[in-house]
Amino acid sequence: MISKNVQNMIPKIKDFFGSQPITKAWLFGSCSRGEETTDSDIDILVEYDRQHNRISLMKIAGIMLNLEDLLHRKVDIVEANRLLPFAQETANQDKFLIYERKS
Repeated sequence: MISKNVQNMIPKIKDFFGSQPITKAWLFGSCSRGEETTDSDIDILVEYDRQHNRISLMKIAGIMLNLEDLLHRKVDIVEANRLLPFAQETANQDKFLIYERKS
């Protein structure tokens, strides 16, 4: 079960992603299992908006840094189709949808 602390972060993440080239986002890892500590980072799996031809590394880094400033926690953002097979299996078991852009 997701902790109250993480539940309180989800609306901030949704609002932030509304202005980013992201179509879907899931929490995964310790935060999605309710096992995070005060030192845990927030692991977020994302699908980027394919209308944007290519998302630059600078854009991805900017999204992560801005989200870290907003949440006051370290954030790791991983593109959904870029996980290695063993990591994909684990992420799929843990992931929890937190954002989906309306069409």
